[in-house]
Amino acid sequence: MSGRRQRPTPGQMVLVVAVGAAAIAFVIVMTVGLLRDGVGTGNPLDYWRAVGRELTEPTNWRIVGLSAALGAGVTALVGAFTRRRPK
Repeated sequence: MSGRRQRPTPGQMVLVVAVGAAAIAFVIVMTVGLLRDGVGTGNPLDYWRAVGRELTEPTNWRIVGLSAALGAGVTALVGAFTRRRPK
């Protein structure tokens, strides 16, 4: 094992940024949904119902998927521009 690290390939970068963007979107969507639907009602089961609603809501998964696609697209575009840049 050498002490030198290899740079990630463009495909690896696209994948990592897509997964990261999807994870961030998931956390934000779940947090907003839980704060909107399941907090402060006084019923202890409301939290679990809210989690179930948020996990089964198609709009939330569309937001997560679109965030992943946007992250991948922007990363691929930036990668294409940086590879074409004269050195």
